[in-house]
Amino acid sequence: MTSQKELIPLQPGDILRYEREQQGLTLERASSRSRIRLSVLEAIESGQTNDIPSVYLRGYIRNYARYLGVDPADIEDHMDNVRGAEPDVQTVFTVKTGRDQTEKWLKVSSYLAASALIAVLAWQFTHGAVRFSQGESQRTTAEADAESRAASPAEPAGRPTNTHLSASIASVEVLQRSAAGAAPTAASGEFAAAAGEHLLTMSSSADTWVEIVDADGAHLEMDLLRAGTSRSYSGTAPYRIMIGRASAVELSMDGQLVDLGPHTRGNVAHLTLGGQAADASEPR
Repeated sequence: MTSQKELIPLQPGDILRYEREQQGLTLERASSRSRIRLSVLEAIESGQTNDIPSVYLRGYIRNYARYLGVDPADIEDHMDNVRGAEPDVQTVFTVKTGRDQTEKWLKVSSYLAASALIAVLAWQFTHGAVRFSQGESQRTTAEADAESRAASPAEPAGRPTNTHLSASIASVEVLQRSAAGAAPTAASGEFAAAAGEHLLTMSSSADTWVEIVDADGAHLEMDLLRAGTSRSYSGTAPYRIMIGRASAVELSMDGQLVDLGPHTRGNVAHLTLGGQAADASEPR
């Protein structure tokens, strides 16, 4: 019988082991100088490479061949005879770094700060509009009340008209005789103050903020007095007055000019007129 020998494929490890032995190197020395782990060299030379990942196995073999002075191209044909461990398929999750977390919190903080700022601005705008509306309403009500008091007859309703006119004329004559030269009525176009009240007249040569509150707490004025404007007010004395630009305002009560100088500080005047507090106000 003719015996047949089975051809065993040549492994890269066989070539590399032969070359190492020819150079008189031990595995330990080859591992130290090639910087390849001893267990990897042993697996390559023995052909037991099932525990080495395939993605690294070819790289180990080429590096080992270069260290021994073997051209890697000479063993490329034998590379298919070695098999490494197949890599496990794993699900890759995105790991958020500390920087990502920081950027996330910065964005959240920015949104919160912007929302708070918008809320504050909206509140201030709404609150200011409500205050302005209240001031306008109170001023309009006070003017309407003053005009109503000035236009209403001093005598009770129901008396004949000519009787009312006679009484009004007589009252005016008595006031004129007792005024000692002071005119009790406002200039032309202004309304007259009712009995027991004082008439305030204010004119401004520049825009200025004015607040006037009478003894009953009614806001006779709380508005911007425009340049060239003249207004008259009537209410229950004493009046608490604040003028934002005193140098541009001329104030008179019952036809007598009021000196704002003693009551002004920083061009803002604070004073009280009428009643017992008429001359006692000091600038604040």
